[in-house]
Amino acid sequence: MSETDSSAVVTPDVVQWRMKIFLRSPARRRVLVRLVRLLDRVSGQEVLEASGDDAISVAMHNAGGGGGASWSSLVTSEVQAELLAEAGISQIHVADLPTLPFEDGAFDAVVMSDMLEYVDTPADLMAEVHRILRPKTRLILHVRRKRRSLVGFFRRISGLTDPTRSMKHPGFTPTELFDALKDGFDVQETVSHGRFFTEFTGVLAELFAGVMPATTEPAALKVSRLRRASTVYAIFAPLFWLAGVLDAIFFFLPDHHIVLRARRRMLWVPRVTPRLRDGRSIAEAALGSKIGTAVE
Repeated sequence: MSETDSSAVVTPDVVQWRMKIFLRSPARRRVLVRLVRLLDRVSGQEVLEASGDDAISVAMHNAGGGGGASWSSLVTSEVQAELLAEAGISQIHVADLPTLPFEDGAFDAVVMSDMLEYVDTPADLMAEVHRILRPKTRLILHVRRKRRSLVGFFRRISGLTDPTRSMKHPGFTPTELFDALKDGFDVQETVSHGRFFTEFTGVLAELFAGVMPATTEPAALKVSRLRRASTVYAIFAPLFWLAGVLDAIFFFLPDHHIVLRARRRMLWVPRVTPRLRDGRSIAEAALGSKIGTAVE
């Protein structure tokens, strides 16, 4: 038995402390807000949510629980499935991405966060999402935006990487994201968020807490470590507020996250990407413009 398996004791206290830390994490809460807003109304629909962050999954179920939808959750580890089950979620499916364990046309909407970065070929996962969606339905997708930044550099040198999941892509440029979607989806709306100061303060909070609360590493499943992390995040509250103010002042700094809404086309058909004279694709120019003009 691996260290992760032997230390993965999921109790109600573990779930409660992880949710408490989530509520004190501005960057993670902002992802949830963007996902829920783009998902819109789900009354009477079949919705699949898939997130590498169990707290986002639980919060999304709570946010959409009164909407009359039927929710299912997709996870990639048994530990994450235990966390969701302990939080009261019943429809949980464990998958080895990119394959999805559902019938064709099973859902009206798919909400996916922190997943595309962990598959070798993103287009394969998007083809599976296309398969399980009904015609003319929607995908809400959150990914990290690929860029060289002090945030990423500091995270790497501090060792703040998830030991339980192997990241295949550090993020996506607008072009790379479009290439993964273009054969079966039309992007309808794109928003970006996560400017430097909030992101960097979040990394500092994880460093001082001594644990990455969104992961399923053994330390993140121990009540004593989570209690300490919660205290650190409470102490950091004024710094998170200050980071938000600085991000508003330095609004021209680039964002670190992309959240989009895409409409499923009838068929998954490979498309050739046309190029402009400057070498950019039309999709890159359009998607980059949408991202650049999005507001917080």
